[in-house]
Amino acid sequence: MRWSDEGYIVSIVSSKENSSIIKVFSKNYGCYSGIFYGSSSKKKKADLQLGNKVKINYNSKSEDLLGYFTLELIENTSIKFFNDNIKLNLLITSIEVISKVMPERQKYLECYVDFNKFIRELKDDSLKSYLVWEFNFLKNIGYGLDFSEKNFDEKTKDLLQRKIVDFSFNDLKIIFNLNNEIINNRLVDIINISNFKNRKKIFKYFNE
Repeated sequence: MRWSDEGYIVSIVSSKENSSIIKVFSKNYGCYSGIFYGSSSKKKKADLQLGNKVKINYNSKSEDLLGYFTLELIENTSIKFFNDNIKLNLLITSIEVISKVMPERQKYLECYVDFNKFIRELKDDSLKSYLVWEFNFLKNIGYGLDFSEKNFDEKTKDLLQRKIVDFSFNDLKIIFNLNNEIINNRLVDIINISNFKNRKKIFKYFNE
């Protein structure tokens, strides 16, 4: 089985001496895990950062076996936010959510397009862009709330649909609580919200 695509690195786990198990979120194949050789070399280590956009080549002898990646850097996403701790944490949190929640080997093109949009928006706006992305991500993979299910006020609905840009701190709290409700009630069989280590910091942002 062979394919080529573009995508983002969402998980890196060191394996044997000079290899790692890497998970990518690809445009046309969804989340995929594979073995990457040479991950400990200085040259490749700089490119293997969570959130980096890469060109992916995947090769496996069969669909049931873990295959092998070759990766080529397209864009160093994480370096853009190294000087902004809040934005960097929101980027890492989004990657953590994708890695732990999204089923592997299922195509979610709408999620991929939306994640690209989130990366662009994060440059100018931090907390709002993350919370709106998180709500829509959960919705697009089948766990979120449909607008007909809950009595959304019009402003919240417009924010979630990116129809307006003006917002208050309380508007963000409403979206944050909505997302918590979804994660606690609908993802309970998949993951406990306490396992989102980086996401805990978002709560602190509302109480600083």
